[in-house]
Amino acid sequence: MTTTHHLPADRAPGAPSGSRRTGLLVLAAVAVLVVVGGITLGPTGFVADARRAVVAGVEALAAPWPGTVHRAQVEAVANALLFVPVGALAALVLRRSGPVAPLALGAATSVLIELAQTALPGRVPDLVDVAANTAGTLVGVALTSVCLAVARRSRRGAACRARRGIVAALVTAPLLIAGVAGCSSAGPSVPPGASALAGVAGTPAPDASGGGAMTVENGHVPDGEELSAFADVPAITGLDDALRTAVQDAARDATADGMDFHVSSGWRSAAYQQALFDAAVEQYGSPEAAREWVLRPDESSHVTGDAVDIGPTDAMYWLSRYGSDYGLCQTYGNEMWHYELAVERGGQCPAPAADPTAG
Repeated sequence: MTTTHHLPADRAPGAPSGSRRTGLLVLAAVAVLVVVGGITLGPTGFVADARRAVVAGVEALAAPWPGTVHRAQVEAVANALLFVPVGALAALVLRRSGPVAPLALGAATSVLIELAQTALPGRVPDLVDVAANTAGTLVGVALTSVCLAVARRSRRGAACRARRGIVAALVTAPLLIAGVAGCSSAGPSVPPGASALAGVAGTPAPDASGGGAMTVENGHVPDGEELSAFADVPAITGLDDALRTAVQDAARDATADGMDFHVSSGWRSAAYQQALFDAAVEQYGSPEAAREWVLRPDESSHVTGDAVDIGPTDAMYWLSRYGSDYGLCQTYGNEMWHYELAVERGGQCPAPAADPTAG
């Protein structure tokens, strides 16, 4: 008598067993969560560099239509893309639970990340990020549900291949975008002071036609120059005395820790600040969009000598950790280089505003 062995209805020849498939999905889910955690909770310098790289890349693509792309929009889309793999894998792991459980898991993950950011220097938890992350989770769950429904209609072998294709496409594609952004930001950050403004989201530097504002006397720091916190130039001597002392004390200790610590921009004259603002308006297409990065002279703390921009990236990260020891605090979430004297030495720095427009 010949015995016929039947494969389970949902298993094709050569396909992995149910337990093995579940194990692979769990491992993939853990890997994705590690990557997402690294991007959202990783070193401040890496995250800020990656964000600026993404914004700069998108604005470069949208160069023929100036003013049509804004940083907040780009960040929202990036946050959504980051959570597409989370939703896709949650839908695969919990495919017997329907779409509600995977969606709730993705939203809960986003909330936990935002809560964790409250304990990190230079991070600003935002409900908008939770909404964007949840939207990305929803996209991942929806795409996976549709693909699985299509796969079930096909032959068993094709269904197995389709499942593997779903995992590969929905998991790797959005994370690849994040990886490219991180790799493209390997160079040091450039704060928006003087002609270094060109290093932020592609903003052009003002030229000499701006009323002769780009002079050392007006606080200009030549592009690429590493200005010592002890330099005898207006960009340093024009700072408020208490701020200058705090920055110099921080510079001594950072140098002792092996850090390359320099000032990228300090005091600026009103004429120089106006030239920077005009250049930003030309780049971003409107005064409102420009103010996310550069304030008008009557609004800028640089003009009053109450703000300083620090470089390079390692120094920014060092100051984000130890700046409160000197009373120095990061003022804006989108400008990790911008510091002001905001608390007494050893005090607790307040959470930075999202950007200069929120001040």
